[in-house]
Amino acid sequence: MRAAVLIVVLLVVGLTLTTSGHVFADLLQGASKQRIGNYDVEMTTEPKSPTVGGSSPTNILIRIAGVNGDHPADVPIMMRLVKDGVVLQTTNPIIVPYGHYIHEFTFAQPGRYVLYVDLNDYIYSGEVLSFTFFINVSGPFDYLYVAVPSAIVVVGVGIVSMLLFMKGKKKKNKKDVQKAGRTELK
Repeated sequence: MRAAVLIVVLLVVGLTLTTSGHVFADLLQGASKQRIGNYDVEMTTEPKSPTVGGSSPTNILIRIAGVNGDHPADVPIMMRLVKDGVVLQTTNPIIVPYGHYIHEFTFAQPGRYVLYVDLNDYIYSGEVLSFTFFINVSGPFDYLYVAVPSAIVVVGVGIVSMLLFMKGKKKKNKKDVQKAGRTELK
């Protein structure tokens, strides 16, 4: 019985010591990444391709890590969202726990937005580090720029294929007629 209690106590102490200090979080899939100083900052959105309006806001996911992969706890950041040089939103200071933060935003207009993540590097340099990320937001009819040219290519390939097929069939019919004519002459 004493041995079991001793093992449990050692496990609890061992797990506590190994998880203190830095926290390791998962990477963001398909994220834009930037390294400044001792920090790697990643940004992605859900949905991956934001659109104007929508039934729910776009989630902007931020991951902050040290260059060696650890996640410093309680990193202070501020975020600015800019479109065409106009600041649309500035957050109050945010303390990012365990390296991950999600910010919701509803985009009102299509176009290219710039997200600035200003990280207060109180750990290493004592300066504010600005990470810059671009977010492309499509409008409700932007899919036409892809769908219409694709449809034109498909229709064009279909017409060319049909013309080549009919030309080949016409040549074959002509040869069959000539062959039939030769056999009748014999």
